[in-house]
Amino acid sequence: MRGEALKLTKMLQGTRTRFVIPVYQRNYDWKREQCERLFDDLEDVVKRERESHFFGSIVSQTDGDTKIIIDGQQRITTVYLLLAALLRQIRDEAIPVGTNDRLAEFIEDEYLIDRYARDDSKLKLKLVKGDQAALAKIMNPKQEEDDKLDGESNVTINYQFFLKRIAECGLDAESIERAVEKLEIIDIRLERDDDAQLIFESLNSTGLDLSEGDKIRNLMLMNLPAEQQEYRYEHYWNVMERNTAYDVSAFIRDYLTMKTRRTPVINRVYPEFRQFAKSLDSLALLEDLLRFSRYYGRITGIIQEHTQIDNALKRIRLLEMSVVNPFLLSLLAYADEGHLSGKDLVKVFNIVEDYLFRRWMCNIATNALNKIFAGLHHEVLRGMATDDDYCESLKYALLRREGSGRFPRDEEFRRAFDERNMYEIRRIRLYLYDCLENGDNVERVNVVDMLEDGTLSVEHIMPQTLSRQWRDALGPDADVIHDRWLNRMGNLTLTGYNSKYSNSEFASKRDCEHGFRDSGLKLNRFVADCDIWDEPHISERNERLWQRFLELWPALSTSYQPVAEERENHTLDEDFMFTNRKIAAYTFQGARHTVKTWVDMMRDVLSDLYGIDPVAFRAVAFSDKFPARYFSDSHLEYGFEVGPGVWFNPGSSTSTKLDVLGRIIEKIDGVEPYDLSFELYDK
Repeated sequence: MRGEALKLTKMLQGTRTRFVIPVYQRNYDWKREQCERLFDDLEDVVKRERESHFFGSIVSQTDGDTKIIIDGQQRITTVYLLLAALLRQIRDEAIPVGTNDRLAEFIEDEYLIDRYARDDSKLKLKLVKGDQAALAKIMNPKQEEDDKLDGESNVTINYQFFLKRIAECGLDAESIERAVEKLEIIDIRLERDDDAQLIFESLNSTGLDLSEGDKIRNLMLMNLPAEQQEYRYEHYWNVMERNTAYDVSAFIRDYLTMKTRRTPVINRVYPEFRQFAKSLDSLALLEDLLRFSRYYGRITGIIQEHTQIDNALKRIRLLEMSVVNPFLLSLLAYADEGHLSGKDLVKVFNIVEDYLFRRWMCNIATNALNKIFAGLHHEVLRGMATDDDYCESLKYALLRREGSGRFPRDEEFRRAFDERNMYEIRRIRLYLYDCLENGDNVERVNVVDMLEDGTLSVEHIMPQTLSRQWRDALGPDADVIHDRWLNRMGNLTLTGYNSKYSNSEFASKRDCEHGFRDSGLKLNRFVADCDIWDEPHISERNERLWQRFLELWPALSTSYQPVAEERENHTLDEDFMFTNRKIAAYTFQGARHTVKTWVDMMRDVLSDLYGIDPVAFRAVAFSDKFPARYFSDSHLEYGFEVGPGVWFNPGSSTSTKLDVLGRIIEKIDGVEPYDLSFELYDK
């Protein structure tokens, strides 16, 4: 690798010089803010008569006359657009030129175009697909009219910004061009044996500019020959981007969770993927990613086949719990391989939907769900004797869970139904009312869209503020009734005329134009038939809706016994009571170890943590805060040595031991609480 300070225009000059942005790079994405800053700097160069202005570094590999840009495409592309805009303004006579009457020809020939090349290679800059098409339109004199340009491309947007800024700046073209000549860069040229990927990672180690998906794309494509890069990008990566609505980072996070049964932190998806991909064939891995991106597209609604399966997936999407995605990826692949019929697949979706909604209704913490859904498909398969057992094995796997992973039984579900404020909900409001109104009916009211655009809203039948007429209708206990029933399901409905109803008395709400008697919604049928709206009627409607809840989200039951039962497994960061539970094994950073006692686990894990970062470990152990009281720098008769001069006293409860581990892991970089999980014997 060689580097030197160089004027950027010296790099750009040369009839045959070409700059190629390889397909694994992201699109050009500098915004107006960066372009404005560049032009401000150029104006400052002119006004202060400065000799140079540092403009960062450009990293490239040379292939003949072609420079393949590894890092710096944003800078090169922006300067190219600035010079293209300057050329147009000179030719349109929008600004004075200065003393050089051949400046336009100089800019075009030296920096922008090879007039002797074929039409498809005249431009000295080759961007990635969409950006290149926008650039070609800008540089084609026959298509310079604004209405023929690609107005959504950053290439076009920034080009038009420079046109306007050049016309308004008060400088002549020669002064602007000379200011561009004073942009100085560090030109870093990679040798044949340099590892472009490692250098690229080093340059982008902060992760501020690139998404995790960007880095993975570079890893998969960067070191391939140009022809293979083009093919794999076009036939694999770009298709995968479209399947995931260009949110590749989120998709690969779910893909890794499905494959490894561990959920990586979103900003560590790239290093986790690099480790996962280390021993795999890159083409086979791309093919697998492409396959699962199609399933991901169906899960997220990007790809729709308008089947019962897609309808079931849409309902799960409305629950807004993407934590279930790794399980759904496994499930769609399993069905695609012929192990599950479409009918059984929908049954599985309904079970998952039931589990998620009941937990939401009962306000159970969601921090256990990552772990549950990461390994749920594997757990279900282990318990099956035949493919026909999937649904029953799944029910068993969910019903056996306790604590924050539990499936709420009817008693808990009913208690939540009676006590929860059902008006002050936002996240799954669309899902709830769509289910209540439509269920599985083929003839559906488009509740979701109408709630989103405000056509429908949630209405209190008994209003939030009681008028005198309402107090008279409710009787002497009006305040008690109002407080008890206001935000419960029995008093809530959907209407398109909420503002019109306001605090009107019940008969007016029922009988007015577009009142409850005119409503076409099933939710309003009972209300429309009521003569008055008092506590008995609210209570009756509430009971009817409770029965509807039980129909839509029934209790699970099964007598199924698994062939091979998966041990109960919980991570360190789960809300789970480990007290009085016996440990069978633990897994730390992917390695599983069997142990006999919690003390054995502590001895092993504390030693591992000390080995990872002894400085951070000692800082926690010998501080003046918890858990320092359990550590000593001298021999402990009933303890054990973790590292040189660090002894631990295990004479504490299981929960305290785990709190000690949590406090130490919190201080060690690269280790997360979910890296440590415990397998428990049954009670």
